[in-house]
Amino acid sequence: MKRYFSIALAALAIAACQKPDAPEIIRPETAPGKIQVEPVITKATEVNFENGDMIGLTLTKVNDTQSYAANECLTFDGDLFSGELMWYADAYSEADVFAYYPYSEEGTPEVYSVFEDQTDGIGQADFMAASKKGVLPTPNAVTMVFKHMMTKIVVNIENLSGSEIETVRILGGDAICGLDLLNLAILPYTGEAPAIVSEVTAYEDVAGEVWKAIIIPQTVALEVEVNLSNGKKITQPLAEMTLKSGGQYSINARLVQDNMIVSASGEIENWTDEGEIDFEGESSSEDTPVDFTEYEGYFVYDGVEYKTAELADGNIWMAENLRFIPRGKTVSSDPAADAGIWYPAANAEKTADPALVESLGLLYDAATAFGVSSITAANADSFEGTQGICPPGWHIPTVTEMTGLVGHSSNSDLINTEAPYYDATIKGASIAALAEAGWPWQFASCRNKAGTSSNGAYLVTSYNGIYGVMSYLIGSSLHQVTTNDDGSLKNIQYHYLMPLYNASNEKVSVAYGNFLAGASLRCVKDAE
Repeated sequence: MKRYFSIALAALAIAACQKPDAPEIIRPETAPGKIQVEPVITKATEVNFENGDMIGLTLTKVNDTQSYAANECLTFDGDLFSGELMWYADAYSEADVFAYYPYSEEGTPEVYSVFEDQTDGIGQADFMAASKKGVLPTPNAVTMVFKHMMTKIVVNIENLSGSEIETVRILGGDAICGLDLLNLAILPYTGEAPAIVSEVTAYEDVAGEVWKAIIIPQTVALEVEVNLSNGKKITQPLAEMTLKSGGQYSINARLVQDNMIVSASGEIENWTDEGEIDFEGESSSEDTPVDFTEYEGYFVYDGVEYKTAELADGNIWMAENLRFIPRGKTVSSDPAADAGIWYPAANAEKTADPALVESLGLLYDAATAFGVSSITAANADSFEGTQGICPPGWHIPTVTEMTGLVGHSSNSDLINTEAPYYDATIKGASIAALAEAGWPWQFASCRNKAGTSSNGAYLVTSYNGIYGVMSYLIGSSLHQVTTNDDGSLKNIQYHYLMPLYNASNEKVSVAYGNFLAGASLRCVKDAE
């Protein structure tokens, strides 16, 4: 696969590769050798990485002012990207890493320019990047999720005009943009060259029916231009669209004589992230599917990798807290706001800390976790075993699954002395034993709200130098609904997992969680 790229003209690589088992993270005493990258593509696309394909990698040790390695070339060998770059000697110093594809000898690209002639294929116009923070030196390959940074437009045309379609062009929008690869972000172009409007000739993917093009993510009112073999040119303006980085958008059109009718129900398809599109007149907007690929020992959900563990209870559990942001939701730093999703606050300041999300996950209320707009007394008992915001084939744990894991519950009728990790002497499951089994507890703190009339606030307690020990994992089985004297709703409680972590005990058992509180979430794989 040939690649072309310059610092002003970023290019190519629609890639998908089979991923082997997730490597175990090892923290050695000495530098472990060459740096290797194991690529993950967020969704299968038209081509794979091929032997000899190259990426540019930049690595900066945390708190260092200069990069340890900048634009180092790593080459793909069929499984991994590697080169001559070695890890540094301080094996306990974390680093931030980003990579882009394809490699440019001229340096890490800071801008991207649209390829206006894409008739030979959209591969020449695609650009991918991956970023990972807090990486420790390891003898194993660093798993990095590569995302498409641009936007793909797919034009489906039903041609009833009587003439053949010679070209389809996408007109309008920015022809150049800035790149922030560490944060996988598209930036406004601030260079000295004058801004120009892009005119992209699309690639004919299916003869006479489907055309594809890569353009810059932006908010823009595009035009679709169709040139016919009879010499006629038909142009259809579209309403303003918000095009997201990594989003794929389908535009359905019908050619009748000299007119082009654009369908108002054009399907929005996910490429790597999300997309949203509106048309003139009657409009439609659909939720985009969330990418999910499952492997042995982990899965990749919406571009984020999560470890999983098959435990002695016979179930496969997520082994770390979910940090998925549902479409339409915004993570809040204010526990008083009923946002449904909050940052953890497991720190001495007891305040929201976005930097903790990667290690501790996010906090959700029950409605957000269950994937519903609201929970009421009438529907409170209808969510047991629901998928909610878990990936396909997974669900929010039930009380039976929770007691089947740790044994003990605040409700004496639900104690399961046959649970594999139940320890009668501590009335629950040892945190250390669960960690040894591959299921470490993550003390993420919680957002406390005792009922409908209470104010939300972070509840952050500490023990032995660890903050956020008061934490919960959301369950889907109803415990009780309580009402006020006037019959209005007071509170709804579900069975949640909760740790006790203090000088007298270090265990996990089943307790009750308030439906308006913010807690962590780990999903359980559906039984086959």
